[in-house]
Amino acid sequence: MRELHTPPDAILDPITGAALVGSYRGELPRVDLTPLAPRRRDRLLKHKRWTYVAIVSDEVFIAAAVVHLGYLANAFGVVFDKVGRRLLVDRSTFGPPFAASVGDVGGEGSSARAWMPLGRVRIERPRGEARIMVAAAFRGIDLRARLDTGAAPPAISVVAQTPGGVLIATEKRQLLGVEGEASVLGRRISLDGALASYDYTSGLLPRRTTWRWALAMGRAQSGERVGLNLGEGFVGDAECALWVEGDLIPLAEGRFTFDATRPLDPWHVRTADGSVDLRFIPGAAHSNHTNLGWLASEFLQPICLCSGTIRLPSGRVLELRDVSGVTEDQVISW
Repeated sequence: MRELHTPPDAILDPITGAALVGSYRGELPRVDLTPLAPRRRDRLLKHKRWTYVAIVSDEVFIAAAVVHLGYLANAFGVVFDKVGRRLLVDRSTFGPPFAASVGDVGGEGSSARAWMPLGRVRIERPRGEARIMVAAAFRGIDLRARLDTGAAPPAISVVAQTPGGVLIATEKRQLLGVEGEASVLGRRISLDGALASYDYTSGLLPRRTTWRWALAMGRAQSGERVGLNLGEGFVGDAECALWVEGDLIPLAEGRFTFDATRPLDPWHVRTADGSVDLRFIPGAAHSNHTNLGWLASEFLQPICLCSGTIRLPSGRVLELRDVSGVTEDQVISW
């Protein structure tokens, strides 16, 4: 099992300028990529950054995100009814780059905002605060929530060099406590007691980027709160992790088996060493198929219930049954 280190004070060595590549336990320092891309044109074309938040309650799965591509901005909000197994809201909107911002930190002091005619998102954690404030408004949904980092296990953070790109930094955290509510199609849904996660990513990425990803969050059959982040490709096993109550456990890289022509059929998601073996059953999918010439994206994110087993380093096996999550298949030229 790989070791998770204490995060460095900067992502670049102050003397050599070399990237401090690694997988870390805790929040990233400030992500300043200017020394690697001093020309504004390079940053405009290559610098991609986003913040994604997921909230899981007994009733719903809610996701909201702000994505900044340098020359274009995107925001989306999704609500999935876990009982009815259907999407209640699926909104996505694009705008000019000045219509959104994503800051240079993922944890304390973070800020991601989108203000567009068809949707607004705000995800912020002020300095000195343990709570992340989340607000999202799209047609059919008005979300207001507070995510508590105080009692949550630590984030996993990664600084990695990507093939064909330059550098990527990502910070992911799960099992945050939630207070708040959402108004969905006129119906009030309390989010008190729900669980939440966030994904902050900022990098100078290759023209063509692909990855597969899975998130799961809920309770094991034995009662523990469990969170899972698995990826295949992109930064490899460096970001793969399991949260169990207060513990953060590194995992091997994910392996995804699914039928791309039938994405709502079950997905088989496991780790390369077999310690995770899960079956994700999609109920619906948030997707985006864009071809704007320079920007071409095939993005698919089924929202699922997952079941299966996770073998802990101690040898103990956790069983998951109908735990909320998503899978994702992304192929993008940007």
